[in-house]
Amino acid sequence: MKLQTGLLHLDGRPPSADDLAEILGEFAQRPVDIAGCSIDGPALLAYRGDKITFEEDSEVQPLRKGPLTLTWDGRLDNREELGRRLRLTAVENIPDPEIVLNAYEAFGESVVADLVGEFVLVLWCSRTKSLQFARSACGARPLYYVLTKNRLIWSSNFAHLVRVSGVDLTVNDDYAVQYLACQPSAKDSPLVNVHPIPPNRSLHFQDGRVKHTRELWDPTQISPLRYRTDKEYEEHFRTEITQAVRVRLRAKNPIFSELSGGLDSSSIVLIADQILRERGESASNLRTVSCVYEESRSCDERPFIRAVEEKRGIETLLIHECDQRITLGLDNPPFTGLPNGLHCFPGRYETVTAFMRQHKSRVLLTGRGGDHLCWSEPDGAPIVADDLMKADVFSAHRECRDWSRMASLTYYEFLAKRALPLFLNSLWPTASLYKPPELPAWIHPRHKAALLSHVSEFESYPSWRSAPSRRAQVFFVDHMFRYLGSGFFQEYNDLYVSHPYSHRPLVEFCLGIPVSQFLRNGHTRSLMRRALRDLLPQKTRKRVSKGLLDETISRALRNEQASTSDTMNWQVCERGFLTYPHLAESLNQARLGILKLSGPLFRVVSLERWLRSLSRAQAVRKHTQAQSASSVAVYSRSCLSEAFRGLHQAPGTR
Repeated sequence: MKLQTGLLHLDGRPPSADDLAEILGEFAQRPVDIAGCSIDGPALLAYRGDKITFEEDSEVQPLRKGPLTLTWDGRLDNREELGRRLRLTAVENIPDPEIVLNAYEAFGESVVADLVGEFVLVLWCSRTKSLQFARSACGARPLYYVLTKNRLIWSSNFAHLVRVSGVDLTVNDDYAVQYLACQPSAKDSPLVNVHPIPPNRSLHFQDGRVKHTRELWDPTQISPLRYRTDKEYEEHFRTEITQAVRVRLRAKNPIFSELSGGLDSSSIVLIADQILRERGESASNLRTVSCVYEESRSCDERPFIRAVEEKRGIETLLIHECDQRITLGLDNPPFTGLPNGLHCFPGRYETVTAFMRQHKSRVLLTGRGGDHLCWSEPDGAPIVADDLMKADVFSAHRECRDWSRMASLTYYEFLAKRALPLFLNSLWPTASLYKPPELPAWIHPRHKAALLSHVSEFESYPSWRSAPSRRAQVFFVDHMFRYLGSGFFQEYNDLYVSHPYSHRPLVEFCLGIPVSQFLRNGHTRSLMRRALRDLLPQKTRKRVSKGLLDETISRALRNEQASTSDTMNWQVCERGFLTYPHLAESLNQARLGILKLSGPLFRVVSLERWLRSLSRAQAVRKHTQAQSASSVAVYSRSCLSEAFRGLHQAPGTR
């Protein structure tokens, strides 16, 4: 758990002990390895965190140097490069925040764009009386803020910020509707008055307002990469994905990794094994956790999980179906933060956390993002569109014929509905010709037009002219970063989740090479399969599909039918997000095992759960406001008042 929080009084008055108690809330009493707070003029910055790496043994946060005060949550992957630029010695012993602050002091604000890793930072400058927030492109570390007339308050934990800020709980309808169909815009949060720091952005706050924002990384500026042979592409891919895993193994204690049996997670696990062997370390320094579904044959991945176990010689830790406690969770749900499909599996990460505690581990690797980056969809439309762009009619005809069969579409359907929109979108980039996956019938008609006009959030994308396949790939990367930056894992305080497929050098490599390296002869992920053919078990390397959770959804709907009998009164219907007849029909079909859109149905249930939890939070807030200050707040003030007085006596880092 790493918490960054703080506040800025816009009227210039200094923070008080009550302010410190307020912004820390329940985190004031939680035991952590690193804790600190700093006051400088009207700004108060506080930090709570655990030590993950060896260099963090000497870490101090907040970190002050001259007029600058920094808090940092993340992992810096280009430490050595920055160390050379700064002419630092023994950089391996220097904590990440110290390297970042030295780089900022030496090179200025622009150096933030050079930081590679998973991070979010807060930087206060007493000289300019300004705050800077910056979040890495992948968005794996979140940060949110609430701005009122008199103060700015921020936190890396959404639920914590909602509680301590007392922000109005008005739902952001745009976010809710987007959530029901796909991953919402990273510029929005589910509450109107809670604002996220978007991934890939630096935000400058001064004089009571957001003065400017800046994109940190522009994928449209990546130069195409062309090699003569497939082998060169394969070697480069293997180098980049190996480095993506290596930087994430920088930890004091054993690392955990999810192992689902798919290509993405299996690759991460086996590459990590290879790195550990090269270091002369035991393979037991990497433990795996796997979800298995004994009652659901359609999503049974155990044969593929076993193939990796046999390759490693180490058994995975199993999270059984009963451990996950699959449920709709609609009865009196507590408010825990964001709408989250993982709430339908409440025991999954509780069990993961319990396993990790046994091994004193905090870092969990995932294979998330591999689908987006390595082209898991059997859709050759970008190849056909590229051929059309090059006026290679014969090749376009051949590819269209082959890929239309793979997609189970007629030749003309594939050409008109998939390939041509991509081709035209490259000629006229401002046109919203991209069509997302099929929208569920239950989405209210008045929302469908907005959902169909979705475009990438990279600043240059709307006017960028490039090959259709490159535009499609950047669009997929945008979706990957939205998903990884969703904040779904932030409520699991003991987990430090990391995603190797979001590693920026790996992403840049995949964006620069021809799409034909990924989609070839009707097969997906061709480059990954070829580059890792000596590492992946043959059973894994040749698999073409993944198990679905449809059976588990159907069973939960049948077991909890009483919770879904009053669908007309669900808040998602009352608020006009969904149409009751279509939703009721889909739920009835799902109970019978007829599931067409299982993912969106999970989203409906999780959003309804969240709306109900928000209603409960509103009721609790009204009750609490009618009472005197809680005992927790009193305790926090008494414990923190002495530390606060010390800040005035000896300004600096605490």
